[in-house]
Amino acid sequence: MKTKQKKILPSLVILGIAVIGFLWLEGRSVGTYTVKTYVDGTTETRQFESLDEARSYMEQGEQRALVGPDGDVIDFTGSGIAVTPTDEVTYLFKDAALSERQSYVAGGTRLRLLERGNDHLKVRISGADVYVPLANMTLYPDALVERRGFYEVRDGDVYHTVEANDFLAGTFLVGPAGGAAPDRYYTENVRDVFASPYQFASIETPAPYGAAELDRFLETLADSPLKGKGAAFKDAEAKHGINAVFLLAVAGHESSYGTSAIARDKNNLFGFKATDDDPSGNAAAFETVEASIDAAARLFAEKYVTGAYARGPYPGNKQTGINIYYASDPYWGEKVAGTMYRIDRALGSAYYERIK
Repeated sequence: MKTKQKKILPSLVILGIAVIGFLWLEGRSVGTYTVKTYVDGTTETRQFESLDEARSYMEQGEQRALVGPDGDVIDFTGSGIAVTPTDEVTYLFKDAALSERQSYVAGGTRLRLLERGNDHLKVRISGADVYVPLANMTLYPDALVERRGFYEVRDGDVYHTVEANDFLAGTFLVGPAGGAAPDRYYTENVRDVFASPYQFASIETPAPYGAAELDRFLETLADSPLKGKGAAFKDAEAKHGINAVFLLAVAGHESSYGTSAIARDKNNLFGFKATDDDPSGNAAAFETVEASIDAAARLFAEKYVTGAYARGPYPGNKQTGINIYYASDPYWGEKVAGTMYRIDRALGSAYYERIK
């Protein structure tokens, strides 16, 4: 019996090694990496046994994407976009060494990919050509981007449709089209194709409307606690030198004219200290809406017109203006400009005649 058992055990070991070897070879023969080539609307695919072989083939042609075993795009040639990690803000840097910060953007933001380095990407976003860390970015060649953000002209006005995560996504008014062509421009391909005059008008100039006229606009808003508060915006304008229409537009954008939960619970019209990870819990509280308006005007005057965050006294974008530091939303400046346009248009467009 002992002699027979000694013969069986080596046989089982040999058989096990053979099975493992067969499975390994079988896995290699299937090809775990795929390179897709996009030509005139068609897709050609080739599979490779190793990452190095697949990458080498990809680099020999244009409009090719390297796809890993899990189906994710690892790398590609030709034009494409990078998407920031969804659960954190991503800092934008002025240099490839990632040593000097320019701004920041929210999770899920799409960036036009301009260049690739070993540990960084050069990208374009909201008027700025900047650098971001390569780690944790998701890359897509243009051929795989199914839905695209775009600017377009509708009835003489410019609208921007944004494809992104959560609160960044949607369609919003930017401003009057002026002489812009009624074409569609993809978001990540442009810098400032449509620069609204409101987006780059100084907020240091007073609004051409008094408290009564602002109240006339506020009366048109359903269920807004700001009705009758026109004087509070004009008082803040007189005290701190910040345009009342701009202040009202920021309140309109940040809290839907005081109807958001944070505004109703804490009289916080401007999202002060409402961080992306816990907006309601971290938001500041004010005794009255007048106190919130005054605090916002003082902040813009002391920090953004002058002070540490001064990069231009206008809503702006991620290259210049208040949007650089005030909001992680790269299109905050456009959205505030569009809200200013709505308010001004409802009151007769006197402000537009001044700044156009």
